[in-house]
Amino acid sequence: MQRVDEFFPRDYADGRARFLALTQAAGFSTTSFVHPARRAPDGGELACDVAWSGPAAASRLLIISSGTHGVEGFCGSGAQAALLASGALDGMPADAAVLLVHAVNPYGFAHLRRTNEDNIDLNRNFIDHSRAPANPGYDEIHGWLVPESWDGPAREEADREITRYQQERGMRAFQEAMTGGQYNHPDGLFYGGQAPAWSNLTWRRILREHCARAEEIVAIDLHTGLGPWGVGEALCVASEDEHRRAVAMFGDQIKWTGAGTSVSAQIGGTLVHAAHAELGPGKLTMIGLEYGTYTIPETLEALRAETWLVARGRTDSPEAARIKQRLKDVFYVDDPAWKQAVVDRLMGFVTRTREVFR
Repeated sequence: MQRVDEFFPRDYADGRARFLALTQAAGFSTTSFVHPARRAPDGGELACDVAWSGPAAASRLLIISSGTHGVEGFCGSGAQAALLASGALDGMPADAAVLLVHAVNPYGFAHLRRTNEDNIDLNRNFIDHSRAPANPGYDEIHGWLVPESWDGPAREEADREITRYQQERGMRAFQEAMTGGQYNHPDGLFYGGQAPAWSNLTWRRILREHCARAEEIVAIDLHTGLGPWGVGEALCVASEDEHRRAVAMFGDQIKWTGAGTSVSAQIGGTLVHAAHAELGPGKLTMIGLEYGTYTIPETLEALRAETWLVARGRTDSPEAARIKQRLKDVFYVDDPAWKQAVVDRLMGFVTRTREVFR
């Protein structure tokens, strides 16, 4: 087998080509959901690719998804590729199947955005948009997060206000206000959109077409950006009941975001919430693996800069390439040790799922 770090892609096109080649070699059947309106930077098509292995009517199903947050797909795509090449998904127990979903948000992956083509954070988009929740905390800080200019007095004043807010109300309150999801500022961070995004509709279609017959489903969605370097904290975001099921399967390493002790704030409108709605109660136990990269201030700085660039800057300017590269760097550590840790952590959950399915 190649070194693990060699499975991580140079770009979206490289990751997609490797995923399709490896799934074909492993005997998976594949389906591609091609974006109808957007293209990759090189003009190539953008697609969410789905690969299935196992009985069509399997009652037990393992799902591993990547690229929900676009640029985080460098990690997820590489981990999926390494898993396929290792043979860890071969010979699943009887009546069990595997479903791999590559690049839920292909636009963000290809264009080095955490969000989609409309600046939508997909993990805030799965809501009833006729009753979008208010987030007055975000409304208060939006102008500081995305100032009129990225250098100079406006930025300096914005940073002072952010520091004051953090000192007066605490970092946790700031994180919850910023990341909890907002629906009033299309040019802002963690924007949930005004309607279901293409990736939202595609994810729901995948669930209906591929997962409806399964009676027991374990799902792992791969993410980066929060927590200690190379550590994949396992999170449940939907409910305490799901958290209890996950703990019964994987042990007390599983954190519930609602308890306030995980690296992530509690959020709604995620892929997980949609999966429960589509598949019905009691079938699904879904976790997110959140791989740590750099510090929260470093990650926030890169997110703010890239959001500002698209909203107020010039994407064809010399600074644009630097800002885009920095965003990629804070969500994907191009280091062999980090990549090995990513794959090892995922491999442990796959091995345990095989045991649960026996």
